Amino acid sequence: MVQRTLRRIPSVGWEESSPAGGSRRVIRDNGEVLVGAQDALVGTSEAAAIIGVRPPNFVRDWASRSDFPAPAGTLSSGRVWRASEVAAHRDRRRQPPPGDERLSAIARKVAWWDTPERTRARPDLFIARVLAGGSADDILDVTVAFGSAALRRAVINAPAAVLDERARHYWELVLDLPHAEPPSSRRIP
Repeated sequence: MVQRTLRRIPSVGWEESSPAGGSRRVIRDNGEVLVGAQDALVGTSEAAAIIGVRPPNFVRDWASRSDFPAPAGTLSSGRVWRASEVAAHRDRRRQPPPGDERLSAIARKVAWWDTPERTRARPDLFIARVLAGGSADDILDVTVAFGSAALRRAVINAPAAVLDERARHYWELVLDLPHAEPPSSRRIP
């Protein structure tokens, strides 16, 4: 006789597991049955790891998006999602590198006073402007197009007028750069 345990997961349903065989399934309150590791429920930290970002960034930039899968439930420790849905969303979001049209649109957005060609002609300054005023999607596209080494170089070489002290500290932490004093601002007498 196989011994099974049944455990209630608030706001989600019931978890049925068998210690002998290691099998597990979750029966959601709506009747849906989730079977195996691919349908495991994951919290914020695990979902962030699937997406490939830090948990605070996941909550801010991913979980709050309208196209992100709805949580399977809300526990006292936070929201939980199906791992398969999070992975499917991640795979849908992966697109080929952004083309010239997309990069020109970003350039028009972050340097509206100049032509996209002139803005993109100085990649370090262009990337710094995107880091200072671009959306999460803009930053992701620029990272895919130029690479993380170019982002590091842009933060190191960015003028103080583009990346203020707070933004510079933030990007130094995110890009794992050593802290450096920002370049001095020009003073007009």
